[in-house]
Amino acid sequence: MTATRAVVPGRAPAAAGTRRWSGRGEYPTLGWAVLDWMAEHLPSPSDPSQPLVLTDEQALIVLQFYRLDPLTGDFANRRGRLEMAKGWGKSPLLAAIAIAEFAGPVRFGGWGEDGEPVGVAVYWPVVEIAAVSEDQTDNTWSALYQMLNANEGRAARELGIDLGRTRLYLTGGRPGTMRPVTAESSSREGARLTFAVLDETHLWFRSNGGVRLAGTLRRNAAKMDGRTFETTNAPIVGMHSVAEESGDAAVAGVLHVCRRASEDPARDWPPERLRAELDFVYGGSWWAPIERIMAELADPATDWDDALRFYFNRRSAGRSRAVDPDAWDALAAPRDVPRGTRVGLGFDGSLSLDSTVLRACTADDHSFSLPGWSWVRPTGPEMRAWAAAHPGEDWRVPRDLVEQAVAEAFELFDVGLMRPDAAFWRDEITRWQRLYGESVVVPFDTNSARQMAPVFDSWATAVREGTHSHDGDPVVSDHVKAMHKAAPRNGQRGEDGRTLHVPVKGDDRAKIDGGLADMLARHAAMTMPEAAAPRPAPEFITL
Repeated sequence: MTATRAVVPGRAPAAAGTRRWSGRGEYPTLGWAVLDWMAEHLPSPSDPSQPLVLTDEQALIVLQFYRLDPLTGDFANRRGRLEMAKGWGKSPLLAAIAIAEFAGPVRFGGWGEDGEPVGVAVYWPVVEIAAVSEDQTDNTWSALYQMLNANEGRAARELGIDLGRTRLYLTGGRPGTMRPVTAESSSREGARLTFAVLDETHLWFRSNGGVRLAGTLRRNAAKMDGRTFETTNAPIVGMHSVAEESGDAAVAGVLHVCRRASEDPARDWPPERLRAELDFVYGGSWWAPIERIMAELADPATDWDDALRFYFNRRSAGRSRAVDPDAWDALAAPRDVPRGTRVGLGFDGSLSLDSTVLRACTADDHSFSLPGWSWVRPTGPEMRAWAAAHPGEDWRVPRDLVEQAVAEAFELFDVGLMRPDAAFWRDEITRWQRLYGESVVVPFDTNSARQMAPVFDSWATAVREGTHSHDGDPVVSDHVKAMHKAAPRNGQRGEDGRTLHVPVKGDDRAKIDGGLADMLARHAAMTMPEAAAPRPAPEFITL
């Protein structure tokens, strides 16, 4: 068994360099020692009475992740990316690697007498399991905790790990911590970090703090010569998630492992062809419930776009999304809207948890916002800073600033129609009606499928056909791209017989208020009365 004496991350003992790699095999790697260590100490997730034995594909990933430069002993890969189908086994694999990074022989300690690399433990390991929400950290954290806690905590005892439920420590006076972190709790900029799992990065967006968290974790790991490993399902193209922005092409120093169907399978493929693709995608993952997945594929209620991403690991444009994110980005065309332009206004307001957005749209179908027309509940460090400045208070939308923005809109532009969502702003809407007229300020119920479905259909059609341009406002764009569509319960249909849809939040519960404000503004602009023709100046006759 390889020794596990401690060493500073990335540093070899003084004796290192006195020997050379043996040259046996394709490349030197600490992976063999790590695999032996896992089998010796960790139980199988499916049967804790048996040792952990990885599939050949998983074992090869470990060998590649711990690959070394044959001259310097440095790691060949500074980070890893594992993009695999749902149920392939990403979480158990990364849980085992995270435990090894916490207490196993995962750093180069020099060349042994046989010319093979010697693995040593990290001195003062700091390992983080990161996700954008607590529920998502449970994917890897729960698998990790169960491995250590199985068999009455045998692995934890052998490895000297103190099993706290929300944070793990090394025993015997050794420094070291392992903990889950989220975009809300965040990871402190510049903190120690020797290894991190970035879990489900197809759900990490700028709007939920995921992009910032990924950057912080990678910088903190680089500072300590540490590494990160990212797991993801196939991301939705155009959403600009961390998974998508990490790219699909080969990058030096990044181990990217991805097994996907050779093409986009179609719902009408014969079952044997679909089964062959699933067998390929899941490889040696013998535990994958292929028959159950086949039943899901045959179910008409299964969203086929989700099936492509989760089961066949194919990247897609998200056809269950309200609009194609790439199509929305292509319509960004910022322009100056002159004072006095006739516009429609859309307003979607909340109290504290959701966002509040005021949006305008011109008669030629261009939507825009002015600075200060959106109010978004802060998250992460911004929320902590706000809470520190307002002890005992909960963040709420600043109603006075909303009032100022609406007054600004009516002062700067010729507002032909305003459609505000009335749910939480009835008093203000009543006041706006008194100020600007009940025929100009007309409340709109976004929760009414009968009202919302035709408005959404018209807006989505304009985006799809490229007739609705916009200013690229980042809040609105994030919310538009997060928006999904669903058939309403009343089964409402358009004039051509198509089932109409309504906009809804996705499973990630990302905000969509800016998207609703955009479509309300467009609806107002498309239905507002034309501006009254200016009255001619009176003619005077000189007598």
